[in-house]
Amino acid sequence: MLSRVAENIYWMGRNLERVENGARLISVTKTMLLDLPICRAHPHFGWEQLVTITGNSELFHSLCQQSNESSVLAFLISQPDNHSSLLSSITYARNNLRTIRDIFPREFWESLNQLYLYIREYADNGIETGHWDRFLRVVIRKCQELIGLLTGTLSRGTAFDFFRIGQHLERADMTTRILDVRSSYLALHTSDGPFPFAQIQWLNLLRCVSGEQMYRRQINPRITDIDVLSFLLRDRLFPRTFYYCMHEIALALTTMVNSTHPLEHVEQLKQMIEESDLSLLMQHGLSKFMDDLQLALGQLHQQIATTYFSRR
Repeated sequence: MLSRVAENIYWMGRNLERVENGARLISVTKTMLLDLPICRAHPHFGWEQLVTITGNSELFHSLCQQSNESSVLAFLISQPDNHSSLLSSITYARNNLRTIRDIFPREFWESLNQLYLYIREYADNGIETGHWDRFLRVVIRKCQELIGLLTGTLSRGTAFDFFRIGQHLERADMTTRILDVRSSYLALHTSDGPFPFAQIQWLNLLRCVSGEQMYRRQINPRITDIDVLSFLLRDRLFPRTFYYCMHEIALALTTMVNSTHPLEHVEQLKQMIEESDLSLLMQHGLSKFMDDLQLALGQLHQQIATTYFSRR
């Protein structure tokens, strides 16, 4: 496979995953702020926190004067200068696929193109008050349908493996970003005690990755901070945990040539998760640990890019 083709497939996996993750994060946060109006005024749990999670705070403040609901939603959904917005991400995914359509099932291209047109239509015309929930639900559902379509109709081979690597690397990155921004403040105690409604906030962490039901079934019917953190980092069965994503990347890499160094890096990441003292991190250093994981994921990306995408 040409390095250019492999890179397009890899980034298509990342961009499509980014659309689903972004839509779910917005949806969960919107519901949380409706249920808990007290969080709207809190600097670490209001709308601007979504911008912090995506890592685009500097760009947001250069484009928007206020950090209110309308400006944040416009920035995250339709802002063309924001490369992580839903519109930008689905546009990139479509462009990634457009030049390599012959490798993928025709139905996959048609469905992805429909999702692109759907998001662009709403981005161009605006989303009326009261229609946000439906818009976000449709985007999430169509992303899931696309993944199911690809899983059920694409031959297991190099194309599927590069898509899977991109998808799970993006998924692991988003899980660490959400944990970094939200759990770091929840782990702290104010002068009046724990953050108000902390249990609900930990529950929303699970909902951001659609993990509430599986957590309650597999780990604990009750929501506890250390159990949620352990589940999202170490669980081997739920497909959006950090460990599971690393395991899937490793499985895809084992089928490829020259995968020794990327595989070693993946194993180091899994070891970091297994050997960390989560109870201690909850008290001291949780944010730094998440930053270390994100930096390590960036290094893994660079290693994969150097090994498979560099033009020689």
